[in-house]
Amino acid sequence: MSNTTIPIEDDPCDIIAKAMRGQNLSTEQLADKAGMNIEILQDLLAGGNRPKDIKRVANVLKLDGVALSNLPNYYPSIESPKGLYQIISPFGHAGVNAYIIEHGTTATVIDTGTNADELIQLIHSKGLKIARLLITHRHHDHTACTEAFKNTPVLYPEDLDHKALIKTENGPITSLDVSGHMSPARAFYYEGLETPICIVGDAVFAGSMGGTSGESTYKLSLKTAQHNLMTLPYTTVLCPGHGPLTSVKLEQKNNPFLSKC
Repeated sequence: MSNTTIPIEDDPCDIIAKAMRGQNLSTEQLADKAGMNIEILQDLLAGGNRPKDIKRVANVLKLDGVALSNLPNYYPSIESPKGLYQIISPFGHAGVNAYIIEHGTTATVIDTGTNADELIQLIHSKGLKIARLLITHRHHDHTACTEAFKNTPVLYPEDLDHKALIKTENGPITSLDVSGHMSPARAFYYEGLETPICIVGDAVFAGSMGGTSGESTYKLSLKTAQHNLMTLPYTTVLCPGHGPLTSVKLEQKNNPFLSKC
């Protein structure tokens, strides 16, 4: 599956629901704060597309209303840099992504997906040795196949401090704290390819973020994404756990949770 055929993870209704849960707002409370009929809000949550009403709700939820109403037309056009491989295995409507970073004769694997066969076959076809397996967070769809890497050092989020350096043949990978969707969680920033990359797990998707369990984790997810991901060089390719590749520059403009517009 090419990057251009991977469906985007969330619709506007998904984002509204995530923001409501993160701010502990019921449908009735949000409708009241937005000054709208509850039936209109329920329609939006069912997938209705009324840009004017979406912007009213976004204002209450502290989301970027322009980015949220434009989300159905947003799709990042990002090519995978040479030496980075995205492998998609079955999970939900968009699958789950695992990644390989090539470092000369060795490779770093990030997350396993739900089926590691294609991932391992690709590494073997290129004659690479798996140097390490890094895990962004411990949700099952990202760790289901760790047993397929029995002879490989595995580093989990709790093994790595924020800004810890992981040595590779072609320069270090930097561990970044992206806790919130799950805690602890780590993203992995690497400058050894033609453009900087960051494998972010479920911290950020193209146009969205991973869901959270409540107010404290929602605030934490926004904080770590803004401070530790959106401050990376704007050319950085962001490699999410679900959906297509994106970039810091694109998410600063088009992500309703993170946009600076």
